[in-house]
Amino acid sequence: MMPNVASQVRSTLSNDPEGLPLNDLLAIVNEFVHECASTEELGQRVFELEEELQEIYRDGLVYTTLEQTEIFLAVLYCLGPILPSTSVMSWFDLVLRPALREPKLPTASLNHAKELIISSLQKTNEACAERVKDFRRRLMELYLLDAFNEGSGDDILEWAELSQEDRHKRTHWKNNLEDIILSFGNESPKVRIHSEISFLS
Repeated sequence: MMPNVASQVRSTLSNDPEGLPLNDLLAIVNEFVHECASTEELGQRVFELEEELQEIYRDGLVYTTLEQTEIFLAVLYCLGPILPSTSVMSWFDLVLRPALREPKLPTASLNHAKELIISSLQKTNEACAERVKDFRRRLMELYLLDAFNEGSGDDILEWAELSQEDRHKRTHWKNNLEDIILSFGNESPKVRIHSEISFLS
């Protein structure tokens, strides 16, 4: 019988003596993904796992240390093939957005966050098409309005008052948003042609 994925994730994040090394944990997650892909109960199983992962997040086991964030992002990335875009959106403010803002996060973990977001933007399931469109628009708005804008007088004044560390974080955040937007456009040329409509309409 396959072990409970959420319990294994919790143990690893908690540094439990019984917790698995990351590679072994990801092997179990991959097995879960493979098993789910061949069952008619995919939606229900993913929903149940999501509920358990949300509980793990609420217990503070995801964002206390960078290592915990790395582990959780790796788990979400492995689950990517079976996660609906709405699920990725639900993790954006909790885990993905902070990851894009953290300069100390390893490149592999940062790429996990970016690729999860890009994959959610590419999914065109009619049931959530409007939410995906809203998410695209929100990312563009964050890039234009939330990240530092060299052409804005207000932003320049605020920039002058920031510490070097905060400036680095702002630049890192903007560069990552730009990477996501450009990567999505390159991988989805039909959307890129109508980029203003896709992101801002």
